[in-house]
Amino acid sequence: MSVADDDLAARRRVWVALSDLYLDTEVETLYDGCAQVLADSPYALLALERMLREDVDPLLRRNLMVPAGVWDGFDADWLVSRILDKQRKWRLGRWFNPLFDGYADELWRELQPRIVAARSGVADVSTADRHEA
Repeated sequence: MSVADDDLAARRRVWVALSDLYLDTEVETLYDGCAQVLADSPYALLALERMLREDVDPLLRRNLMVPAGVWDGFDADWLVSRILDKQRKWRLGRWFNPLFDGYADELWRELQPRIVAARSGVADVSTADRHEA
């Protein structure tokens, strides 16, 4: 496996974990598991936040706006293909929806302290530094 393949495999795990937070279901119970996947990744917090905001959020936020969105998981191959296609060919423009435009902000506020805690071996998120960059 080449470095590029290793990187794609690591990115895929991050993208798939983040995609679960866009399912049409109660995702709060998924925060800790998603944060652990992100903490186990080789990426810095800033890179993880960019993956959320630039790769996953623009592609999947629409799922939160339909009456019966995907609730049982996005197909990982489809997800990766769409993200890579977007990165190669075009930029998915940000569009404003007052109900969901801040969703990535909310997710990052939940995930960041959990990632920091997991990486530092702190069991309780409340004792982790919430502002580590």
